[in-house]
This record gives sequence, structure tokens and C-alpha cells, in this order.
Amino acid sequence: MEGDRALRAAVLVSGSGTNLQALLDRQAEGALAAEIVVVAADRSDAFGLVRAGQAGAPAHVVEYDHYLKSPLDELPPLPAHIDLEALDARQRILKTPDRARRLERLRRLVLAEKALIDILEEYRPDVVCLAGFMRLVSPHFIKHFNTEGRLRILNIHPALLPAFPGRHGYEDTFAYGCRWGGITVHFVDEGEDTGPIIAQVVYPVWPGDSVDDVKQRGLGLEYLMYAQCLNWLASGNIRLEKGGEPSGRIRAVITDPRYRTILEGWTAKSLTL
Repeated sequence: MEGDRALRAAVLVSGSGTNLQALLDRQAEGALAAEIVVVAADRSDAFGLVRAGQAGAPAHVVEYDHYLKSPLDELPPLPAHIDLEALDARQRILKTPDRARRLERLRRLVLAEKALIDILEEYRPDVVCLAGFMRLVSPHFIKHFNTEGRLRILNIHPALLPAFPGRHGYEDTFAYGCRWGGITVHFVDEGEDTGPIIAQVVYPVWPGDSVDDVKQRGLGLEYLMYAQCLNWLASGNIRLEKGGEPSGRIRAVITDPRYRTILEGWTAKSLTL
């Protein structure tokens, strides 16, 4: 995924797809070093599918609710090569202590992911971008794309990780009374919003702001950040390295000499939104 060539990007959405639209707009402008080769959603009413169609990008649906709510005997069998027990030992997203319920939920999730992987692989993506994709991803999905030491799944999260992981980053930031909020783009690992951080930016929470004000300010930054992170990935300007003790976490290091200037621009922009 290096050498200043266009990445083949798959984008996953669940709702309105505004981050997808921002990426499509930058692609149309020639400002994105990626080609969005496929868009997929977990629900047929996701407006992101309409945006994909309007831009001429292939769009597909895997109805997750079918897999998560249908009687098990109406679902296909789990492929023999998938070891559900081993996946359960690795996963950190399903926290119910009831083993039987947890394994059933994991089975259903993996079946949905298998259908999604089958679609995505038709388009040979270099990278998978979660852009408002409101589903947990299991070790099955992650292992399929994160191969040979390469992290190939990205996510954008509406909070300054590791603070406020989960689905409600804007709301949690606002409810806590933070004076600054933040946006994080990160690689995806087997935890919930715990993967190596690629880039972050902060924005002010002004007196008198509502949570909607905070969301709109953050979204303006999201649209800038995701495209830039894809461009860094395409140009080989993201290096992974193992951090020191005590955590030993894998860290993503930006090697673009313009990094400081870009970050300063994002920060200045945040004060005007």
C-alpha cells in the first residue's frame, strides 16, 4: 500500500454516510490517493448506499439483522474451518458472562461477516474504512484483512481515544463536561476502539454549546482527517513500531514532513467551526 498509488478502498456504512460523501468528493476532486471500489452497508435503508450510487460506486447490503435475529436453523451453517471457541478466546467485544449466549452471538456475527467478506473480496480492497459502520467486528473479520503484519482496517471515532470509546463519543464528551473534544482515526484491532492511533485533533467546546453544536464541529474535522489519513497510508507515510514498556503497544508514526503543518491547520480550523 505504498508508493504514491491509489489505494483500493472499501467503505462500510450504517447510516447517512457523510464521511463517505466527503471521501467521494475528494476523490472526484483528485485530492484522494484512493479509489473507492465498493461501498457496503449493514442495512438496506442506509443513505450511504444512495450516495455511493450517485457517485457510480458499487453498493451492496448485508442485512445484519437477518443474521442476528433469525432462528438459527434458518441460517447457513458455520464453515468447518472457523473455530468459534478460538475466536471467543480472542475476542474482546462481547462481554456477557453467559458462555452459551456469547457463542451464539459470535456465531451470528461471524456469519454476517462472512457474507460481507465474500462481497468485499470481489473488489480486492487494499484497505477497509469503517465510516459510521455501527457494528462490532470480530476477530474473524479482522484476521481476514490484517495479514502478514499489515493493518488494513481503519476507523474514525468521534472522541479523543482512549477516552470515551463506543458508539456515543460526541454525547459522552459533552455529558462529561469536557472543554475540548476530539476526533481519532485509528487502525482496528480486536478490542473496542483500542487499535493503534493514526491521527487525532481537538476542538473547543464553547460555553452555551449544545451536543448538536459539538457534533457539527467535530464532523467538519472528520471530513478533513479521514481523507488525509488515507493519503498518508497510500504514500507510505505511516510506520508501525512497537512502543516501549510498560504497555508495549504498537504505535502508528506519521513520517510526512508536513505533519506538523497539517495538524496546525486542523487545529486552527477547529476554532472557526
